[in-house]
Amino acid sequence: MFQTNLSSSALLACSLAAAIALATPSGAADLPSPPPTSDTPEFRVERSWDFVIAPYLLAPTIQGDTTIGRLPNTSLDVSPGTIFDNLQFGAMGHFEALYDGRFGATLDVAYMDLGSGRTFPRVGGTVSAGVKQLVSEAFFGYRFWRQDSSWLEAYAGGRWWYNQIDVTANVPRNSFSRTITEQWIDPVIGLRGQHFLNDKWSLFGSANVGGFGLVSDFTWGAQAGVGYHFNERWAMHLHYKATGVDYDNGKSGTEAFSYDTVTHGPMAGVAFRF
Repeated sequence: MFQTNLSSSALLACSLAAAIALATPSGAADLPSPPPTSDTPEFRVERSWDFVIAPYLLAPTIQGDTTIGRLPNTSLDVSPGTIFDNLQFGAMGHFEALYDGRFGATLDVAYMDLGSGRTFPRVGGTVSAGVKQLVSEAFFGYRFWRQDSSWLEAYAGGRWWYNQIDVTANVPRNSFSRTITEQWIDPVIGLRGQHFLNDKWSLFGSANVGGFGLVSDFTWGAQAGVGYHFNERWAMHLHYKATGVDYDNGKSGTEAFSYDTVTHGPMAGVAFRF
């Protein structure tokens, strides 16, 4: 085993952090349910569809273990500074559609491109890696309880991980250069809800579990925070998110890949409803 400030595995973990912003739907739901609209006070018609667009930023810390190919199992303790120092490009966005205030669908997309990094393991030698990753998740939900603007929702769906890792290793008895592509989809179920303290402030919470040994052995997510509502269309949110995953592709040799980590950190974003 070796530990570094930035190994190829750590770079992979850095990229995976963006995705784990997806273990639950983002705080875009901080916007209130759409109020009735009308041309006159005597005639009010509720809108059938409501949409939300919410870009966000996550500053993650990653802790756990990962294995790539024949490289030794690597312990990870990656700070947000390490991730941002190696970030070449990144984009995170959350989208929602709500029908009749009850039936909803969410899509969350995160992409990160981390440049090559070079490390010097204790066992001797060097390792460099470049990582590109797109992580998307889609959920369908039903708001089974509503009171004024507050609500509770059950949701289910999947999280798709797609990773491309270019690795060049030059360590004792393990020298190789190759591109590794690893992808999987985890089924996920969960609950989320929002409670309005007043017209401006709200509380948001979400929790989910998944994997169930079908793909990952197990995955989980938890998220909570506050939202501030400027008006019926614009809001901002500040949350704290934690996500764990235990995945192993079951292969050996150069095809081996495992990722057993917990990623946690603050996230902030804005939301626009229309």
